[in-house]
Amino acid sequence: MRARALVEREFPLQAPDRGESLALLLVEDSPLDAELIAARLEEGGLRFELTRVDSAESFQAALSARRFDLILSDYSIPGFDGLGALALSHRECPEVPFLFVSGALGEERAIELLKRGATDYVLKNRLERLVPSIQRALREARERAERRCAEARLLEREHTLSTLMANLPGMVFRRKAGNRPWSLAFASDGCLTLTGWPAEAFREGGERSWDSIVHPDDVERMEQEARAAFAERRQLTITYRIRTRQGEERWLWSRSLPRPGANGAPDYFEGFLTDITQQKLAEEEVKRRIEFEQQLIGIVSHDLRNPLNAITLGAAMLLKREGLEEKVTGSVRRILSSAERAGRMIRDLLDFTQARLGGIPVERTSLCLYAHAAQVLDELGHAYPERKVELAREGDTSGAWDPDRIAQVISNLVGNALQYSPRDSVVTVRTRGEADAVLLEVHNPGEPIPPERIPDLFKPLSRGTVRVDMQTRSIGLGLYIVDNIVRAHGGTIHVTSTAADGTCFTVRLPRGAPPA
Repeated sequence: MRARALVEREFPLQAPDRGESLALLLVEDSPLDAELIAARLEEGGLRFELTRVDSAESFQAALSARRFDLILSDYSIPGFDGLGALALSHRECPEVPFLFVSGALGEERAIELLKRGATDYVLKNRLERLVPSIQRALREARERAERRCAEARLLEREHTLSTLMANLPGMVFRRKAGNRPWSLAFASDGCLTLTGWPAEAFREGGERSWDSIVHPDDVERMEQEARAAFAERRQLTITYRIRTRQGEERWLWSRSLPRPGANGAPDYFEGFLTDITQQKLAEEEVKRRIEFEQQLIGIVSHDLRNPLNAITLGAAMLLKREGLEEKVTGSVRRILSSAERAGRMIRDLLDFTQARLGGIPVERTSLCLYAHAAQVLDELGHAYPERKVELAREGDTSGAWDPDRIAQVISNLVGNALQYSPRDSVVTVRTRGEADAVLLEVHNPGEPIPPERIPDLFKPLSRGTVRVDMQTRSIGLGLYIVDNIVRAHGGTIHVTSTAADGTCFTVRLPRGAPPA
């Protein structure tokens, strides 16, 4: 029964590289040799738990019962030998170091054992080598384990990256920098879907170069932007066209980073690109529709002015005739009022079209904003005879602006102030000169503009209130056009509106300079 017994002893000495006991399995049929080995380990300063076995059955049972950090084995055991223990160890726990501790091993046999996978061997008459051999074996085992873990993590990352690249709607690439032809040091599987060619076709010496499929009109621009991105050490984002293997033209969006080489010159561009052809086609379609709508508005508005001018002129001439019945005069006045309102709508539509197609043109000339505002307010007084408007000036209000367009700004802002303020309130217009600009302020008391409407106030078809005056209703382009006129002069406009302070539009116009 002694041959099958498990002998366990624990020595409380600290292991050099571990804070816990080493689990050691010893294959040894001699209890005395086992004591000598344990004593040598204790002298070497190891903290360990030693399990001794002396047969194949007990060795297998020990391996099945727990995990060991290291196995020590005699070479020759009655009914069991070290080669059998080594083979069984490699099958059950190949990562555990296996050292032979034997009384006599020839050189050829020792070499054979190492070839078969033994970690090391120590002769029993040289046990002073045992602890260093164990420490080296454990260190190498840890390094192998760490290397296996690192390799496993690397493989997992490569798998994750490969999966991500395979599912990206585009291609990851690494392009050689420098002069053409451009080769791809790496391209993901998306290359085939994007171009019709496999990735290896674009490698150095391959059948194609990347620049050979780029649209000729885009190649030079790509080179210039790539050089600028590297010089500024910044990200390169660019769109360009390619011709696929099937002859299709595709738009690509690319974002990459330049990677400098050892000499500081650009070595590679690494990044991602994707097909944006459908997006480009959709944008072009939207652009065509907008242009068509704007052109249609412009054409219709322009053609409507002629008959409206005739109606307005005819109605005005009728009003000058004497002897008209009061009922007829009232009808003619309504015709004239409606024609003038339609004229204002057409003017707004024409201005809207100009603003969307390139900006409202302005013709600057020397102008006094205060005097010009006084003239516009005088004209508005005929439309609002019952309302009071106060005009104030502070400082020099002269500059170079387009008189008609500035009149349009004043008329619109003051008209809105009169329309959306109490009938017994006073609308205040102030002009104030600054060092390099002139301010126009239009203030009215009354119900404030809802805060949620202010961000959209200067957008087309927007109003500051849901309430509409049926006599003076517009199509909601007034403030949009005002904003565009102000910006065409290089100025700004903003609004504040509260119940306590009322509503105030402030226009800031740089003084500019009149044409030479």
